[in-house]
Amino acid sequence: MKLYTLMSSVLVAAALAVPAQADDWTLDANSSSLHFVSVKNDVVAETHRFTELQGQLNDGALEISIPVSSIDTAIPIRNERMLKHLFNAAEFELVTATAQVPSELYETDTATGTFPAIIPLTVFIAGETVELEAAVQITKIGPDRVLATTSQPLLINAQQFKLIDGINQLQEIAGLKAIDHVVPVTFSVQFERD
Repeated sequence: MKLYTLMSSVLVAAALAVPAQADDWTLDANSSSLHFVSVKNDVVAETHRFTELQGQLNDGALEISIPVSSIDTAIPIRNERMLKHLFNAAEFELVTATAQVPSELYETDTATGTFPAIIPLTVFIAGETVELEAAVQITKIGPDRVLATTSQPLLINAQQFKLIDGINQLQEIAGLKAIDHVVPVTFSVQFERD
């Protein structure tokens, strides 16, 4: 009996010594969205979106990919012009964002709950990589589902991404006096545990 108890204790201790495997999470594209606002001639603001989002969260490593071909400005010719002159889509098919997300924000034992966070992002657009910070609210909406939303817009500065020449071309083609160089971006993304 003592031997059985000793062996049981050893097995339990060994099991506890093995670190728990982190779960993988996949972005639910049908429940996720990303929008951005452009301002032309200083007074006309329009909201646009990307219709396709892809993403994985594996052991705290987040990667989100956005096919630039999924841009939707509600005007097909404008979509084409932005793909050609702004995103250089022939060479760069994706916009990407990567980050390290603390596991306590999504692996918590709490059934539900909302946690504010500042997440450092590495953003890649049209050949340029820039470090940004996203202010988000992360909500556990179920044991296997997490929602992340911007609590304030993420500001994309065209100069940082060397997009000014492309904006100037768009401005000239459309006969506009100005297109703002700072673009607010908002997103709402849901991840489901695999």
